[in-house]
Amino acid sequence: MIKIFVSQSLPEVESLKNIMEHSDIPCTIKNQQTAGLAGEVPFVEVFPELWVLRDEDLENAKDILENWGKAKPAQEREWLCPNCGETIEKEFTACWNCGTDQPLEDW
Repeated sequence: MIKIFVSQSLPEVESLKNIMEHSDIPCTIKNQQTAGLAGEVPFVEVFPELWVLRDEDLENAKDILENWGKAKPAQEREWLCPNCGETIEKEFTACWNCGTDQPLEDW
């Protein structure tokens, strides 16, 4: 088991865990329940941590983490319909031209 990410934000760690697991990289979160202890113990000891369970997944997990850190939130950019090639405004989750749903990787 290898620690790959630490944050003050539990939702951020949970979001990254979901992305990893969607990519077939089993993970666990440590300190998920201890965030409420901040102030009573050293704060760095209670931050939520994301741990990759299998050593062989480490490189793929690092790649995902690097790309995740560079990604813009989906609501800040347009997306391209994979079916008809139409450029769709950021507010829409389906193509106005052909009805194709926005690909998950564009979310």
